[in-house]
Amino acid sequence: MAKAVHVIAVGRNKERIMESLKLSGYPIQKAYLIIPDGEGYMEVAEDLEKMLSVLVEIEKIRVSETDVYDSAIKILDQIKPEIAEGNNLLINATDSPRTLMISLYLVAQLTGGRLYVGMPKYEKDKEAGIEKIVEIPVPPLKRIGQDKITILKAIYENGKEVDSINTLIKLVDGKLEKDKAYMAQRAKMSYHLKGLEKDGYIETKREGKNVKILLTPLGEAICTIF
Repeated sequence: MAKAVHVIAVGRNKERIMESLKLSGYPIQKAYLIIPDGEGYMEVAEDLEKMLSVLVEIEKIRVSETDVYDSAIKILDQIKPEIAEGNNLLINATDSPRTLMISLYLVAQLTGGRLYVGMPKYEKDKEAGIEKIVEIPVPPLKRIGQDKITILKAIYENGKEVDSINTLIKLVDGKLEKDKAYMAQRAKMSYHLKGLEKDGYIETKREGKNVKILLTPLGEAICTIF
């Protein structure tokens, strides 16, 4: 049976986070605490861990306070087992720092997780708890076919770049064909690369007679979960 797994951004206000969990109405069987590397966040995370660990399993993930893609990739890498098991991901951004919010949005796009926030209520112009829980609609990224995923994985496993289209063909197909068969190979690869570059998963650079192909951070994020 699928578990309800919460991915919780750690900010400065543990009471806000706890109240959002209580009011969300979502079950919780496991929680990942996403902790920016700035000052003060770890102390809040440790307090949250003490409060939550008596009820559910807790794992902590330390991420960059400023690097959107690096944080998203670290989160995706750690929660990969939950994705493989088909667990339900509930992403709590109630107390998220701004940059981490973007990372969590990307994680939701790539995993199909549900992103939610606790909206604050105010009394006499001062925040006084959570008024309601709002689920943020997250449009999924454009679906990628298996051929393109295979190409991205080949680039990823080759150090995140290849020095030419021919090298990439060898990595994907195992060899270069001859004559018309080679032309078909190259046309197919060029077609897929054009689409991958348009969608932001790779970038290409002309180097002499060859075209160097590099994975973008978004492409690396995709490879992390496949």
